[in-house]
Amino acid sequence: MFKAPYDVRQLKLHRDARGDLFEILRFPDDSIPPAGYIYAYTINPGARRGDHYHERKHEWVTCAAGAFSVLVEDKDGNKARFELSAEHPSIVYFAPYCVHAVLNEGKDVGVAISYGSSPHDPADPDTIMKFIA
Repeated sequence: MFKAPYDVRQLKLHRDARGDLFEILRFPDDSIPPAGYIYAYTINPGARRGDHYHERKHEWVTCAAGAFSVLVEDKDGNKARFELSAEHPSIVYFAPYCVHAVLNEGKDVGVAISYGSSPHDPADPDTIMKFIA
């Protein structure tokens, strides 16, 4: 089970001549809500994305290609930074009210795979912008 306000877990990398494989989320094993959605996005070199939190949504993110940093800040202002890469897979969890951002300080595009516990609804937005210094 993932712990709030944020948590990071190393993932087991399976590597052979065909390539790499790692399991990202095991819904029943980690009590992850099944009604959400999976999405992918890129982080270009020098780019930053996020700098927001959600009031209801839980999110998980991992790196499928390249590398990037994940910045988090809890409600009490405690901050942490995690380095994600496809070479050393791990996953970061963000509870509601946990501010998060991703930053690519490398030379290659980073590819993120994320799961959100509820789909984005433009009629009922759940994204509150807040910059992490």
